[in-house]
Amino acid sequence: MSEVANIYDNGPISPIAKIKENLSIYTQKQWAHYNIAFLEPWPRSSQLVIDMVTASGAATIAANGTIAKRIVTFLQPTDLELLHVRWEPIDDVEGILWEQAGTGRFQSWNTQSRVTRFTHVRDPFLAGTTFWILGKQRDMNLEARNPNPAALPGARFVFQGYRYVLEMINPVFPPNYSDAEKTAIRTALAAGDKSAVDAWIGKTTWLPAEGR
Repeated sequence: MSEVANIYDNGPISPIAKIKENLSIYTQKQWAHYNIAFLEPWPRSSQLVIDMVTASGAATIAANGTIAKRIVTFLQPTDLELLHVRWEPIDDVEGILWEQAGTGRFQSWNTQSRVTRFTHVRDPFLAGTTFWILGKQRDMNLEARNPNPAALPGARFVFQGYRYVLEMINPVFPPNYSDAEKTAIRTALAAGDKSAVDAWIGKTTWLPAEGR
């Protein structure tokens, strides 16, 4: 049977599945199915810090101002690479996450939540900031806002997490299956039909990599 991981449970960040286990990932408005070939930590470090003020070419972020969303280049994976990330601002600014540029994360019908430097007070392990980036050219975008009545010289954000290397799972059909039967099964798998996934993928962890 397929499983749902407790991917937002509070606690230190850890892999949601193990090497040689399966992931069923929601991305680009459909489900895709993979096996984990490799994974490793992605520790918090200076290489995983972006200053949105510097990146924008400005001198400051204006009082109550915004730095428009932009790609964070070190968060650009290659094909068949998955980044599992938590994050927070270092400076007194707020971050707004977009996956891809037109899809807001942490968003309901008319509200998009922000991550602030106080998020860790109620959520000490930043579990609620978790997001995912799957594959090349599916970039996340970060927007920064200054909630203060004074300009600030920096708008730094830091990231950490895990890096997974994946292998696509392609179902192997019996030789007597027609093209129509194969198409129907592939359509069911892309739709996330649990009975089809159980039959053709096997035990898996369901992962919503992008918003909807």
